[in-house]
Amino acid sequence: MLGLFVSPAFQGQNDRPMKHELFPAKKIFLTGAAILLPLALLFAPMNAQTPHSKADVPGNVQQELVRIETGFFEAWKSKDDAYFRDHMLENGVFWGEGGTFSRDQQLQRQQASAKTCTVEGYGLSDFGALPLAAGAYLLTYKAEQYATCNGEKLPVHLNGSSIYILKAGRWQAIYRAEVPLENQH
Repeated sequence: MLGLFVSPAFQGQNDRPMKHELFPAKKIFLTGAAILLPLALLFAPMNAQTPHSKADVPGNVQQELVRIETGFFEAWKSKDDAYFRDHMLENGVFWGEGGTFSRDQQLQRQQASAKTCTVEGYGLSDFGALPLAAGAYLLTYKAEQYATCNGEKLPVHLNGSSIYILKAGRWQAIYRAEVPLENQH
């Protein structure tokens, strides 16, 4: 759990809480979003006042990000952990229902998965891209996976998101997340 100090300046000129103040305490605690806070601070200088539309994302950028993201699924299916190594930054983070993992931990998980999982197929759809800052985009998508690990079927439906940054002339994932959707058929 991460605590953030809220300055008394946010309470107005005096120490008396304002009528509309929902959180009168001087500390606010974040839970699941705590992992995204460092990323949000990284991209804080962006102009957050301007709404973004699909026109804000060049088509060739979105196509490249979709190609790379699809490559992660194909690499999982073909047991190619080198793809993860090549397309995820060294300080990258993977987040899923099993927890939060560094790039190296994710590579170890991929190697173990190669021994215990069979991926029959997958499908990705409903892609969306949102610019976060110059050279940084959030890619969101829906996924269907048909896989079995240790004799158990994995959830079919997932929501996924990745943050890509342009480094050394190529797009690389610094953050990837997959969350299974329950009760989807």
